[in-house]
Amino acid sequence: MASSRKPSSLDWGSSSSARGLSLAGLVLLALYGSIVVGSLFPFQLLAPAWQLKVGSTLINAAPFPLIGLGLLHLAVELDSQDSLLIRRRRVCAQLAVAAALGFLLLVPMLSVAAVAQQHQLATGQFSGIRRAETNLQALRQVVLSSSSSQELHDRLISLNGPVLNEADQALPLPTLKAQVTGLLDQAAAQVARQKQQLPPSNPWSLLPELLRNAFASLALAIGFAGLARRGRSKQSLLAELQRGWKRLRYRKLSLRRASGPGGGDPDDFRQLSEQTEAEQADAGARRIEAAWPSPAQPSPAQPSRETTGE
Repeated sequence: MASSRKPSSLDWGSSSSARGLSLAGLVLLALYGSIVVGSLFPFQLLAPAWQLKVGSTLINAAPFPLIGLGLLHLAVELDSQDSLLIRRRRVCAQLAVAAALGFLLLVPMLSVAAVAQQHQLATGQFSGIRRAETNLQALRQVVLSSSSSQELHDRLISLNGPVLNEADQALPLPTLKAQVTGLLDQAAAQVARQKQQLPPSNPWSLLPELLRNAFASLALAIGFAGLARRGRSKQSLLAELQRGWKRLRYRKLSLRRASGPGGGDPDDFRQLSEQTEAEQADAGARRIEAAWPSPAQPSPAQPSRETTGE
């Protein structure tokens, strides 16, 4: 009778460590989700400032899910027979495919949002200067057309202009008008200085920030693609993309060689051809293995009655 193998202390230790690593990975993923959800409120989907805030949060906190996903893969490597760990890795690896595509889409979204925010800020500052200049012109017209101190006082208040106290209203009207005109001249000079200090709307000033966000998003997309898997594929998304790129190069070199002599480098063609043949052979072996599983090992032969003398 065959005896079953008892699990050793090393097996229990590796299984416990694998479960602990998997749990730590899930905690990091949950932490990232809470950070991202917190940055979504108040929800303003079309506001460039909101888009930049959410995009920066996604990029700055991205090491948490990357480390968490790596821990999930490491846990399965430590205990490849645990179905719970395999299910966790499969689900999270499939979600990583969407994460890789999302970080690729962040590059144009953050670029457009940064340019739109700069234009919005410049437009708002210029509109404020124009409103101040228009209000000053209206106040000057009030000073010129007022026929009494009380009328000047009431019309200045209606336009949010300078407030005249009782001592100012007691002054002669020409003196009062000259005093109010001096105040308006000071306000006009301040508005002119603010207008000169407005920064020019130059999209090139955003280039360092745009490049930083673009490089970070591309690096994170590659990182997630290296840990992502489509469906039940045994290869990562990055490995599948690399294999597709090699196949495309092989086809292009094949067409160049077929078009005539000198159509491509023979060494490159031979290397790509060998890689393609190896990949096809490997894929065929996996299909045969999936269709015809290896037979179970035969149990040790039991002694017969004749040999035992019974």
